[in-house]
Amino acid sequence: MNKMSSMDSYTKGETAHEGKCAFLAGDYENALAFFEQDLLDNPRCIDSLLHVGYCRSIMGQWQDAVQAYLKLVEIDPKNGHAYDLLGTSYSKLGRFAEAADALRRASDMRPSDALICCNLGSVWRNLGQMDESLRILRQAVGLRPDFAFAHFQLGMTQVELDDWHSAEHSFIDAINIEPDFARAHFNLGIVYAVLGNWRAARQEHEWLANIDFNLADKLQNAIEGNR
Repeated sequence: MNKMSSMDSYTKGETAHEGKCAFLAGDYENALAFFEQDLLDNPRCIDSLLHVGYCRSIMGQWQDAVQAYLKLVEIDPKNGHAYDLLGTSYSKLGRFAEAADALRRASDMRPSDALICCNLGSVWRNLGQMDESLRILRQAVGLRPDFAFAHFQLGMTQVELDDWHSAEHSFIDAINIEPDFARAHFNLGIVYAVLGNWRAARQEHEWLANIDFNLADKLQNAIEGNR
């Protein structure tokens, strides 16, 4: 169906509803067209701006996602969720200083949000601010001890600091919470290889072979490279 002709019969307000239907159906291109059409009639509609950002992000159009979220925070400057999405989009573009600024704002507005802490901790790591990364990621773990991703991100920063034994424990914590967390198994295997625990490294490779063949292959190469 042609995107524009499919919208011809909808009156003001209905395009946003159709956009949500398309979005829920996974038809992001049509959803985007509906939400952008709605914004022509309702340029300050927060929900449509949010969904434009969602669609752009899902489609990998991060610069366009940034523009949507910038408009959103201009209209609603106390929207912590929008600042989180803006920061994540900046991070995808490698614009880490801008990502940190947006995510700090998000964290100030939503201090108990462990995912925002994880996103900010990752950005601090990319900026080389390891002490700040450790601090915020430990905060994330404290907020949600059952959040595997928080333990994983903490492990990633500990790896950057060559704190291999702490990283080992963080990745194990992530796996205990989420047994099929492939990237945690991969990084735990790397840690074991660095520490010379070849038997444990091979066990991680065997586990990965059942859940992510590509990562298993990369781990095998890394194990062989460290021997």
